[in-house]
Amino acid sequence: MAAALALHQSRSWLATMSAPLARMSFPAAFVPALLSAPKPFSWAIPSLPSLLELLPPWLLAVPKKKTSHSRKAMRSANKGLKDKENLVHCQSCGSPKLAHNLCPRCYREINVSWKTKSRTA
Repeated sequence: MAAALALHQSRSWLATMSAPLARMSFPAAFVPALLSAPKPFSWAIPSLPSLLELLPPWLLAVPKKKTSHSRKAMRSANKGLKDKENLVHCQSCGSPKLAHNLCPRCYREINVSWKTKSRTA
C-alpha cells in the first residue's frame, strides 16, 4: 500500500514537472538558450519517508536460520517413488509388463528378427 502511494506520488510529481513543457508547441528556435539548456543532474527524490516503501514486501522475506538436513529430509520423505499398480502378464510370453504397453521381451524378439531379415535381403 505504501509503495503504491509512493509510486502515485512520484507519477504526480513527474506530471507536474512535464506539464508546462508539454503545453509549449512553438519551435525550438524561439526558445531562449537558458530554457533549452539541459538542467544539471540532481539526486532529489520525491517525498519518501523511507526507502523500505520502494521495496516490495516479498523481497525482504529471508529465513532467519539454516534448515537442517533432518528437517529437509522429513519434508521430502513423502516424495519417494510409488509402487506400480498397473502391471499385467504378457499373453504371449508371460513376462510382466505395464498395462496398455508393448511387452519389451516380445518387441525385442520381433525387432531382432526384422533386422536379420533386412540384413540378409
